[in-house]
Order: sequence, then C-alpha cells, then structure tokens
Amino acid sequence: MATGRVDIVEQGPRGPRWVGMAVLVALVAVPLIGILAGRDTSLPLPTRPIPTVTPAPTRNAINVTPNAVYPAAIGTGDTRTLRVRFPDGSRAEITYPADLNLASLGARPYASGVLADGGKADDFRSFTAPLYGEAETAAGRPMIRHLTDNVTLWPGPLGMDAAGSVLLFAFGDWRIALQDEGAGMTFEQRLAWAKNLHGMLTPDGFFTLSADGPLRLSRPGEIREGMLVGPQLWLGGLSRRMLVLAPIPDCERQGEARVVLDPRHPISGSNCRDGFYLAASGDQDFVRSALKDVRVRPL
Repeated sequence: MATGRVDIVEQGPRGPRWVGMAVLVALVAVPLIGILAGRDTSLPLPTRPIPTVTPAPTRNAINVTPNAVYPAAIGTGDTRTLRVRFPDGSRAEITYPADLNLASLGARPYASGVLADGGKADDFRSFTAPLYGEAETAAGRPMIRHLTDNVTLWPGPLGMDAAGSVLLFAFGDWRIALQDEGAGMTFEQRLAWAKNLHGMLTPDGFFTLSADGPLRLSRPGEIREGMLVGPQLWLGGLSRRMLVLAPIPDCERQGEARVVLDPRHPISGSNCRDGFYLAASGDQDFVRSALKDVRVRPL
C-alpha cells in the first residue's frame, strides 16, 4: 500500500463521564443552598422572562428507495423485449418469456477499475449500486467525512471485518459504492478515485461511468483472478431472483470465470453465448428459463 496521509476518525474519551458530572453538580449545589437559606422570603420575587422555545435542527432523513432503473418492456403475448445499456455505454436488447417479468426486477450497473499508483502495482477496486442506495451503505451509522461535493466516506459493511471503508458517489439520484479493502487506502488515493471517476444518467434512464487521470476502467470480458470484472448489469436483488448480464467479446476465452455477487444471491447456474455471459440466481424454474430462453443481442 502506498504511503501518504490517512484519514483518522477521532473518538472521545471512554471514561465514565457521569462521575465528573456528579462532582460538578455537588460543587454548584453547596453555595446555592447557602444563598437560598439566607434569602429574605418576605421580599417579592423578581419577574423572570418567559423562555423562548427554539426548535432544534433535525438531521435530513436518508431516502430509502431502490437504487435501480426499471425499463419499460416492449411486446405482448408470451414474449417481451427490454432495451438496456451497460455502464460502459454499450447497448443491448433482451428477449425473454413474459412470465420471467424481468422488467419488474430493476437494473443496476457493475463496473471496476484500477488506479495507477506511481508505476507500482495497480490498485484495483469494483463499483456497485447498493440496493437501497445511501441507506444501505449507512446502515444507521454516521458518515465519516466528505471527500468532494459528491463523494462521501462511510464505515465498512456490518459484519465484514476484512472489508475497509466505503466511498459513496452521488451522481444525480444514483448512488455508486466503491468498496475498499481491509488495509485501506491513503487519503490521496481516495481523493484520486473521487475526483477522476465520473457518472452520467442517459436519456433512457441508465447510468454510465467514465474515468480520466490515473484511473482506468475494466474492459468488457476482462478477467481478474478468475472473476469477470468488466461492465455488467444486475437485474433484481430485491427478491431471490437475480440475472447478471455481461458482454464478452469471445465466450470461448471466458473459461471458468465467474461474476461477483453478494452472499445473499448465490449463483445457481450460468452460460455464455452470442457474446454475452448470463448468470442466474433464485428459484429453480426462474434459473432454468433464464439460462435457456433469454436471448441478448447488441444494438
């Protein structure tokens, strides 16, 4: 890991604060009792102004809405068609049996990239769209800090001790999370990701990513340590059903590579044909039909 300035989250002392408070109350109470005992009760009490109640500022509520796009299905009868866009900007048309109801699952982007670190080993990271956006990343915890106007730093996922902090990018209504590793990045590395990763909402409602400076996004079909890390679309996730689509220039070169998914959606089956990799999760009927009947072609 490159050296450099790191973020430090300061915490207050852990000693029992109630002891100090009790001593303070006692010190104030002793002279106050003496004053009250010597006061002449025959004199009228002074008139005190009525206190003005000022409403305390409230923290803005975090919006808990699905972080996905829901494209309109085309067609009638037993077959439907969806036109989708991958995070690299490439487009495709999906044809599927109507009872799969893919349009209702919602589509989220997945991408990844590397940060060139002064000629040293590239710093690889992946980007996902959390199901519930900022609410899922926060999980009821406070933000650590702002990095830029649209990028914030949050604690790592609950229950994952090996995971590092999360950089959360806000691109319009979209929220894109960059998951750090346990060792963490320096402040300069985080700032490089924050300043050089760019997102854009397309007219059809999808989301695309671009990068400049020391960042390079992974190409379609790119494989790293046996995992497909190129641009993908994740359909579903709110229920058991999920279908992953990834453009691959040559299915024969894909071999035994797999896609990355969270433990909530273990892959039940996958295949690669016509330049696209498909992986499905969910009930047996959904998985079988998704892998057998879904067709994808580039536009």
